[in-house]
Amino acid sequence: MADCRETIRQLYSYLDEMLEESLRVQISTHLDECPDCQDRVEFEYTLKARIRARAADEPLPDELRQRLLDCFDMDIDG
Repeated sequence: MADCRETIRQLYSYLDEMLEESLRVQISTHLDECPDCQDRVEFEYTLKARIRARAADEPLPDELRQRLLDCFDMDIDG
């Protein structure tokens, strides 16, 4: 069973739906029972949504885009 420490440790993976099913269920169960962790998850979810919405409104500068692509060793056209 997930506890507060495990829930917070896995918070971003949980929000990004990147957890194995069994751990996701454990964390969901913990969230149903723990208002402190629920508050933290809601805060982080809202923050990520606001950042995503804000980023969508502003174009990525070409230089930054190229630097990011270089980090992934990708071709701009690929």
